[in-house]
Amino acid sequence: MNRVIKRAVILFGIFAAALLAYFFLSGRDSGKEQVVYVDMGEASLPAVSVEMFGRKTNPMAGYVQEVDNRAAGNSLTVLPEDRALAVLIEKGGDAVTGISYEIRTMDRERLIERTVLEQWEENGEELRAVLPIQNLLNREQEYLLRLDLNTEKHGIVHYYTRILWTENEGVSAMLDLAVDFSARTFDYEQAKELTTYLETSSAEDNSSFGTATIRSSFSHLTWGDLGMQPAGQVQVTLKELDGIMSCVQLSYLAERKNGEDETEYYQVEENFTMKWNSLRIYLMDYDRQVNQIFQGKQTDYTGKRILLGITRDERVEVKKSPDGNVLAYRTNRDLWSYDQKEQRGARVFSFRSSDITDPRNYYGQHDVSILSVADSGDVDFLVYGYMNRGNHEGSMGIVGYHYDSGQNALEELYYIPYTGSYETLEDDLQQLVYRNEQGMLYLYVDHAIYGIDLKSRENIVVADALEEGCYAVSADRSRIAWQEGGSRYDSESLSLMDLNTGEKREIRGDSGKYVRVLGFVGSDLVYGTADREDVWMVNGRVRDLPMESIRIINAQMQEETSYEKPGYYISEVQVEESRIHLSRVSKTGGSYIEAQPDTIVCNVSMGPGELEGIGWYASADKGKLYFVQLSQEIRSTRNVRISVPRKIRDSESDILELKSNYQVKKLEFYAYSGGHLQKITTDFSEAMQKAYEKMGVVTDGNHRILWSRVNRGTVKNIKDPVSVFALVERQLENFSASCILEDGLMILDARGCSMQQLLYFIDQNMPVLGFTENGSYLLLCGFDQYNVTVYDPASGETYKAGLNDSTEFFRRRGNDFICAVRLQ
Repeated sequence: MNRVIKRAVILFGIFAAALLAYFFLSGRDSGKEQVVYVDMGEASLPAVSVEMFGRKTNPMAGYVQEVDNRAAGNSLTVLPEDRALAVLIEKGGDAVTGISYEIRTMDRERLIERTVLEQWEENGEELRAVLPIQNLLNREQEYLLRLDLNTEKHGIVHYYTRILWTENEGVSAMLDLAVDFSARTFDYEQAKELTTYLETSSAEDNSSFGTATIRSSFSHLTWGDLGMQPAGQVQVTLKELDGIMSCVQLSYLAERKNGEDETEYYQVEENFTMKWNSLRIYLMDYDRQVNQIFQGKQTDYTGKRILLGITRDERVEVKKSPDGNVLAYRTNRDLWSYDQKEQRGARVFSFRSSDITDPRNYYGQHDVSILSVADSGDVDFLVYGYMNRGNHEGSMGIVGYHYDSGQNALEELYYIPYTGSYETLEDDLQQLVYRNEQGMLYLYVDHAIYGIDLKSRENIVVADALEEGCYAVSADRSRIAWQEGGSRYDSESLSLMDLNTGEKREIRGDSGKYVRVLGFVGSDLVYGTADREDVWMVNGRVRDLPMESIRIINAQMQEETSYEKPGYYISEVQVEESRIHLSRVSKTGGSYIEAQPDTIVCNVSMGPGELEGIGWYASADKGKLYFVQLSQEIRSTRNVRISVPRKIRDSESDILELKSNYQVKKLEFYAYSGGHLQKITTDFSEAMQKAYEKMGVVTDGNHRILWSRVNRGTVKNIKDPVSVFALVERQLENFSASCILEDGLMILDARGCSMQQLLYFIDQNMPVLGFTENGSYLLLCGFDQYNVTVYDPASGETYKAGLNDSTEFFRRRGNDFICAVRLQ
């Protein structure tokens, strides 16, 4: 009995001591924030696709926010003849309680139809719904379809696709060809039937399996000795359809076994541009991009290298801590880090989950930007674009993260919403992302530069309404310069800002002078000065503002050098590393003629390049392989430890709204080719040249095609070109830049395009105006394989001229054209 009592007293004492310790520690920490961590969670939004020509196509990402046409127009769905469109819905981790849809014109100005579905079919995890689209559509006109799903967890989720009701007979065959072509590349014997589509060239670079084109060798196209095979489903997307032209994109995972019998995974994207006629399909352009999924296996860490494998330059980046020991590296949209002394690695951020084959996890519409790496191993970075999973699943935007190496945990710091597409956001952020040591973050988004104080979360507009050619950013992103007033050819001052110190200085031209920002050599600003009387006007439009001098100033605002030659003007400047290439003209009366070009060579440090810390070597079977270069030898591969932060700090991050006071009013043109956005510019000619390189198209901001390289017949004659062109002709006296008239006619300044490039407009039943001399012009109103039909308004005569001779005729006169297109 005494023993029992004694044991009870001891246990009571232990319990009392534990209770006192609990209350003591709780009281000591009562004033501190209680940190709670949560898992990112699996992707849970429903996945939607359509049935098109009996095939599951056009996978659509779900958005929990409204997005603009730059993000919404990612795919094109061809409607069946009865317009009853079947959509397939994989519920994923959420239940669907309601389905509705609406159809609008591409500019969203007019609502065509809004319908709520009363019933749909359910088969396990998949739903099948038929949209009974009404007979309110015009044939051969694209519209925007938004499908809305009511879900239990996420509320209303939006899915977008462009739709087209067409009698085009070749679409199904072109989709079939793309899928069959891709499948045959994995079988050497079956692939022999593809040779008729190839344009193999000995000049093509076959060193890397990261890229294959229509000009690649047959061995390269068929994966060489890799032993590659597809893994999982192939996602098929119809990107464009313009008459006889289509662009089809395939996206899928591939796999192979390496020498250690381990499975390697690769993300593959193939883009096909095709041309159809009743006899056959022509493959106009083909591009395959391959990026290995870095898995952080111990065998990837060897010698002084971290092997990243098959990829491409733009998919890799590395930054070091101040002491050089810790590296953060981006590869294939994932972020990793490595501590060389501790031989410890971490997969800092990735949207991939344990199911690597789930398409929602490898949806490639996001990327990572590394801001800083600390000696402690902490990393600050941005994730921007579409959020595949996590707190902002289904949103477009920019998320700021902090990785705590000691806790092996992520903390979300702030979220910046965005309504455009990933590709437009990527294009902007490639202009400027920079964080200084004082905690100021600078971003270029939608023609404005913002400064964000990461301590107070306040943001300011540093500069806005920035037009193309009116601003520049140094190579290390630490200095920016822009012309005040926003216009390229009539700015009296420019601003120069050091982003490390926040110091801003103004540079003004002398009385009667304009200034122009031309770029940076290293961190030295290059700018030009011009007399306002020297504006070069040709046929009523500004062609250029030739500059009389070029000046280069350093960070201390001291002039390093200047360039000025009597009798010569600088019309164009290209800055390439330490060389400044000058295109020059001389003035004769009121016009300019080309003169001998010149070059300025600068003695300035250019700093590290884009691939600093990244190397590559040639493998016998895998070709060009990329790696992260280490400064310390890995002592033992077996001792390398890899961790994954499976938790995110659960605290409400700040939502930052970036709002500019002014918007650029000029029309913007979007050059697409190879399934991707290549260029955004206010210069139609520049957009066309960019799209021309790879058989692409030029669209407006509502994804309406303005020009296509492929969709053009061989013969066309406009019956009454004078009447057709009458509306444009009435605008010529006041025409100064590309614009849209009230009746939906878009007039395009096509100066700089070649005559043959503009035959597309004639094929679309719209004459092309070509200036000759002294404001006179000719109307091009027809063509065949050998000639162009010309109407001379001065004489009223119509005649034919050779294609090559006419092309040269207009080239010698500056290729000065005006075109027009009717918007749907």
